[in-house]
Amino acid sequence: MSGLGALIKKELKEQLKTYRFLIIAIVLLIFGLMTPLMLKYLPEILKIAGEDIIIDIPPATAVQALTEYADTIAQMGVLIVVLVTMGAISREIDKGTAAMVLSKPVSREAFILAKLFTLSTSFVVALVLASIACYVYTVILLGEADITAFIALNGLLILFFIVAISVTLLLSSVFKSQLAAGGLALVFFVGQAVIANLPKIGEYMPSGLVSWGTGLLTGDTASAWGAVRMSLAIIIACLYLTWLRMRNKEL
Repeated sequence: MSGLGALIKKELKEQLKTYRFLIIAIVLLIFGLMTPLMLKYLPEILKIAGEDIIIDIPPATAVQALTEYADTIAQMGVLIVVLVTMGAISREIDKGTAAMVLSKPVSREAFILAKLFTLSTSFVVALVLASIACYVYTVILLGEADITAFIALNGLLILFFIVAISVTLLLSSVFKSQLAAGGLALVFFVGQAVIANLPKIGEYMPSGLVSWGTGLLTGDTASAWGAVRMSLAIIIACLYLTWLRMRNKEL
């Protein structure tokens, strides 16, 4: 797998130079901060907006804030993944950058894995920052929460994001149009979310990772190892298909 280290350095520099990492980090950080703040002050906001209308909302809890954070980050995170990744390969092929890079002593496997690694790293770092901000604000505003369960939840969110990156990378290698790649990636994740509501087969959908994570916060002992295995299988399959596509594609 020649050239992997050099390609990772190139991709990391590009992430910083184009401000993609900064944008990812800021967006996720905002959602991490806003969730406990909104839940804490929502009753006051509604009272102000409703004037004389009496609105009885029970006080928010730390578990509720962290659960809302997980659902929001999962939904918005997938959208950000798609937007950032949908042109990762197709854009370089269109501009001729991929042909120039692959004309050097680097392999197609390294080309693909470097993109997966750098994109995953960007989202992992951004998610760590967002999760720390969310947890600290939640403890300050709403009380203590199970930090072990919250760490496990974020680990499952990371795996969920890597699935999203892998799927979008594959579609970016298949379609010249970034919009087509992004649109189909979103269709995939909407579809798997719908299937996740079905009995039996739904237990294996990647969205089960998020459900497992939020369940840990509430003390639910149900696990979703089937979703973990399926997620890993999807990542491996997408990387292999992306490699096949790049191997047979004239750049």
